Amino acid sequence: MKLVNGIIKVIDTVNDYLGRIFSVLSLGILAVIVCEVVMRRFLNRPQVWTQPLMVMLFAMYIALICAYGFQKKAFVAVDVLFARLPPMVQYILHIVTYLFYLVPFAFWITPKTWNFFLKSFLSGEKNYSVWQEPTWPMKLCYFVGMFLLCVQTVSELLKQVRGIVETGRARKAPPAEREEAAE
Repeated sequence: MKLVNGIIKVIDTVNDYLGRIFSVLSLGILAVIVCEVVMRRFLNRPQVWTQPLMVMLFAMYIALICAYGFQKKAFVAVDVLFARLPPMVQYILHIVTYLFYLVPFAFWITPKTWNFFLKSFLSGEKNYSVWQEPTWPMKLCYFVGMFLLCVQTVSELLKQVRGIVETGRARKAPPAEREEAAE
């Protein structure tokens, strides 16, 4: 169990650290929006580069913080029935849903995003906007975000397995030990 806890700790620490760094992109988006508002509304000089840059930064932001959001349980979940289930059932349901929905998606799309980035980078692909910014930085962020999501998925699966093992151990413990653990 020490190995499992070590793997979980390393993955969570890295994703927590990177998530905090990537969250700074939201300030970049805010700066571009403020720049556009000032240029358009106050100086009557709209810029051709602000709209595509806002879209690109927002896409990069969402892709890069995906694993951080998963780790922090920041996504919407309806837990009305789930919360009433015993912990062992909750752990099992998490594993089942991760294995049937998240793992196939994340582990299928990650290599696709690498190819998506590589094709864009090698061909010098540019966006269709007037500004014609390169698209490869955004596509690289898709790959990095999906890779980090895959790694965080491993951590989340290990947490569920650890929960099952600990719940099983607690059930097998003699009644005196259970009372001590509850206190």
